Amino acid sequence: MSLLDEKAEVLPIPDFSDAATYADEVPHSAFAAVRERPGLHWIPTKLANENGGIWAVTRFSDIVEIEKDPDAFTSTKGPAFPLTNMGPDNPAANMIMCTDPPRHNYLRRAAAKGFAPRIVSNFEPWIREVVTEVIDGVEGKSEFDYIDEFARTIPAYVVARVLGSPREDREWMIRVVTEHFEAEQDVDGLDDGASGFDSAVPIIEQLTDYARKMQQQKLAEPENDMFTELARCVERGEINQDEYLQWMWVMMAAGYETTHTMIAQSMRMYLQDPEAAEAIDSAVKSGQTERMVAELLRYITPVYQMARTATRDLTFAGEQIRRNDVMVLYYVAANRDPAVFSEPDRFNPSRSETDSLAFGSGVHRCIGYHLAKLELQILWEELHKRGVKLELAGEPKRGWSNYINLLTELPVRRA
Repeated sequence: MSLLDEKAEVLPIPDFSDAATYADEVPHSAFAAVRERPGLHWIPTKLANENGGIWAVTRFSDIVEIEKDPDAFTSTKGPAFPLTNMGPDNPAANMIMCTDPPRHNYLRRAAAKGFAPRIVSNFEPWIREVVTEVIDGVEGKSEFDYIDEFARTIPAYVVARVLGSPREDREWMIRVVTEHFEAEQDVDGLDDGASGFDSAVPIIEQLTDYARKMQQQKLAEPENDMFTELARCVERGEINQDEYLQWMWVMMAAGYETTHTMIAQSMRMYLQDPEAAEAIDSAVKSGQTERMVAELLRYITPVYQMARTATRDLTFAGEQIRRNDVMVLYYVAANRDPAVFSEPDRFNPSRSETDSLAFGSGVHRCIGYHLAKLELQILWEELHKRGVKLELAGEPKRGWSNYINLLTELPVRRA
């Protein structure tokens, strides 16, 4: 660690653990500097760990290696920073993102069939209906906030329909899930080492209470949706009650936030970067929207990082890793790794390297990534089909997070 500390004095690197680091922009140049160094980058912090700091893992190959070795690097202590150093009694302990194989495998099987690519492709007609409804909703508005009208609304409507939530619950879901992610970043007043999950416990309880209510309704009046399917899994003994509640909480929260961020940030990029706008327009017109969306996901990286915790003392990437060391896997850095991507800082929908870490890798690769990609693809297709032309009507406002690439305001007007 002493050598790394000496290098840090020569090359000033911001504190990647601090949400303030991301307040103005993603520090891509700093991530590049760290990625080019041998070994890993140590970040001293008392937050959400018991060993006095965290390891920043920034290279694509290192992240893939960690994610495929749950015996050495576990998810059971928390899935992302600062949600790490989680105790066994934490209400998130049965959440799928906090499990390792073999337990992870049966939890994933319970819902995976509902998110297979061939199943998600059947969602296309009604996702297109949702997108069309949202576009129709701003038809008479000359100025509006793209976050409110599009980025929050579309994923909330889609997730509600996949889960089987009533239409009238959509606004509640948006509000509570937003509060959930805000609470996870509220680390003021936490004890040294405490997990950010501790701040979110009251919000988690609201989401699980809702899942319990929906479980009772769907068992009484079953429908073709995820609440019904998972409730039946409990009845058949395939998962237990707490696992069901945790699964539904994850689907409500994670299924919304990633897509919300991608819809917001992709439009911001389109409006601020003429070269990117031209590339997006060209890709949609030529029928290459799916490839373009894959590049948007790489380039934007909606989730900055996830995390694992070392289960034992070991050597990794030339560093001596201690038991319970937190390894923060910075997808946002790995997705611009020149060892994997040519001209990594250039947005290029025609690139051949399309398999990024935007949704992770290994057993924890996001189960809903096909759905998220389809939502974004359909949105850009419909915006072009309807001839919707927008321009900025004010400064975009970034969110406060070291976890999600948040955008909270995007004022636009008709061009």
